[in-house]
Amino acid sequence: MVEIGAGGGSIARINHLGSLQVGPDSAGSAPGPAAYGNGGTLPTVTDAHAVLGTLTPERFAVGKVALRPELAREAIQAHLAAPAGLDTPQAAHAVVEVVSENMANAARVHASELGKSADEHVLIAFGGAAPLHAAGLARKLGIARVVIPESAGVGSAVGFLWAPIAYQAVRSFHQRLAQVDHAAVQALLDELAAGVDAVVRRAAPDVALRHKRVVFMRYSGQGHEIPVDLPDGPFDAAAGARLAEAFAQRYAQLYGRNLPHVAVEAVSWSIAAQAGERRVPEADRIADGPATAARQAGTRRLYDFEGDGWIEAPCFERAALDAEQKVTGPALVVEDETTTFVPAGFEARRSRLGSLVLDDLRAARLPNDKEIAS
Repeated sequence: MVEIGAGGGSIARINHLGSLQVGPDSAGSAPGPAAYGNGGTLPTVTDAHAVLGTLTPERFAVGKVALRPELAREAIQAHLAAPAGLDTPQAAHAVVEVVSENMANAARVHASELGKSADEHVLIAFGGAAPLHAAGLARKLGIARVVIPESAGVGSAVGFLWAPIAYQAVRSFHQRLAQVDHAAVQALLDELAAGVDAVVRRAAPDVALRHKRVVFMRYSGQGHEIPVDLPDGPFDAAAGARLAEAFAQRYAQLYGRNLPHVAVEAVSWSIAAQAGERRVPEADRIADGPATAARQAGTRRLYDFEGDGWIEAPCFERAALDAEQKVTGPALVVEDETTTFVPAGFEARRSRLGSLVLDDLRAARLPNDKEIAS
């Protein structure tokens, strides 16, 4: 998890350098964005979308929040557009761009820390606002495919309900592997295992438990650690040697080299207990063959930054799409929990299991198969 302060309530302002800044502070739910009409006067990311037309007021929060775009326009005009010398929709678009760039930068750093390249992966977006930003974020990262799962607006809650009962404990215990106290480490591991088992057994007393042991390690003098798996079994001299070898391999994988002349340290030890097997979803695919244009449910007035003007973009009900239909951007795919923005150059299709799959037709590396990451 990388916290970057890019939620719908994140406040936008012109900072002391004269640049647009979004977050990290938030308007929260009280008073909330200006468009909520609860007394908030500062412009937020939600207000920017209300101005740009990507949010449908009558569908917002299943109609439980009466979104007022006129209040959003007033807030953005007063606090952003006027000080920066921009039109109100240009200022609103700038807020969305800054937020998307903040997310892209966080993704680049995270991928780099893991020794990976973001453009080799699929972007999966969930949460109430993520589908509004997902395609733009993917384009910044060079990612060609975006997947919006079913129930994306409540994705965390769905994941919590689907996930097996599990508990993880971490304990700091600094050891240099060259002089490691095997007995003391084994005692610590036994204590951690007993603790996590006791917690999980309260909810799953009769289910077989699975364990995962991880050691957070570094070279002496470094200020950060990397996680290294520790296989099951007693922690003896042979296990310590295997752990040192695994650390060297993992470090080289991440950073392209290791430092054999520097002492290796274990800083923290972790054990997680899980009741039963993790649910494995069925493999999902996009339907083979050409797709027909989906039937639109109406239009919505959107601000088109590339054309610097307003357009009438088609809207589609996600529930009405089938696997043989496609949506060509710019367009909106609406549902009760969220809205997906399909920009120009993207094509969206519904997978066999209900995910909304967006492909960037302008991407340098287009998806070459119909299979979707499970």
